[in-house]
Amino acid sequence: MSLLPSADIFKSIELQVSQLLRGQLVCPHAPGQRCSASEHLTLSEAKAAAARDAVDVALRDALWRGVGRDAHSDVPNLARRSQLLALYFITPYLRKSAARVSATFCVDVADVRSAMVFGALHGLAMVTHGNDVRGEVVRAANAAGWAVPRADPAERTTDPYSLAAYGGGRDDGYSPTRGESGVEVIGSMDAALRKRISGERMGATLHHLGILHELLALERDQLPEGDSGEPDGTQEEAE
Repeated sequence: MSLLPSADIFKSIELQVSQLLRGQLVCPHAPGQRCSASEHLTLSEAKAAAARDAVDVALRDALWRGVGRDAHSDVPNLARRSQLLALYFITPYLRKSAARVSATFCVDVADVRSAMVFGALHGLAMVTHGNDVRGEVVRAANAAGWAVPRADPAERTTDPYSLAAYGGGRDDGYSPTRGESGVEVIGSMDAALRKRISGERMGATLHHLGILHELLALERDQLPEGDSGEPDGTQEEAE
């Protein structure tokens, strides 16, 4: 299985979390509450139990309370694991919203997805004990996604893969200025350039999330002996 990041950050998160947390069990119980290993959940079981339409509402809420509690832990590894679990649990439900924002405002869907990831983490950091943790995280993610079109309307494009080269000078205050006539739309992009841009966006996002080092370590472990790890143009993105 290739561990190269996909241009779809949601898909990449699902792939990377399944690798990073592989074999780990998720405990839905509160600290101090007695439980046995047989009551712990595998990663796939926890994902299903934490879903919006989960059958066992009490279990779902207990899982999310644990995620919200651990996100505020002073133990870095525990807090990071909680962040990864929260993203892993909710990314399937953000896809339609991201696509809707992109189609409505003609913005790059990859930018919307990235914004949603940061919004979800912000919502998780701000949630307080006793709140609807899942609801707060999803609302924060959606709010961040819908805010993307308002960030810089001048950079909207009718083609998610188009690039714009901007011209123009500076005003008297030496701040960059840009006019409609200074925009040159490029209707197509070389496949190699598109892959590079997607990779750079993904790398920056993973670095911000603090999991880039773990991903690179996993990728090195997957390389055959003697492989330098240099791209040869034959590997494909994991979809």
